[in-house]
Amino acid sequence: MTRLRQPALRGTNELLVDTGLDMRPGDRLALLPTSYDPKASDDVFVTSYDNQTGKVVLNASLLYYHWGQENSTGPDHDGLDMRGEVVLLTRNIQIYAEDIESWGGQIVTSDTIEIYGFEMVMRKG
Repeated sequence: MTRLRQPALRGTNELLVDTGLDMRPGDRLALLPTSYDPKASDDVFVTSYDNQTGKVVLNASLLYYHWGQENSTGPDHDGLDMRGEVVLLTRNIQIYAEDIESWGGQIVTSDTIEIYGFEMVMRKG
């Protein structure tokens, strides 16, 4: 996961993120919402990434605006960095756990109900 280093405008196919990341052409990215619309996320693929500048070129134009700036907002908001999150979806996450009293590692998920018009859809964790 990285943060946007400048705003990503609707209709653009370029982002500015942190430098030195392991981002490759073909990687799938999710840009999470930075507006009041919880569904204003983008799902795109990397065409190129410049390791020196942090510039990412995408395979498609963004459908939504995503807010970003050069520096974290944490110092001004009790540690909360409100810049847009860019999440790498291509490679698996590895979780390492310490085996204490034979419990091993546990992953907790939850269920939720999404409402689309007059239809409710159950999503199971």
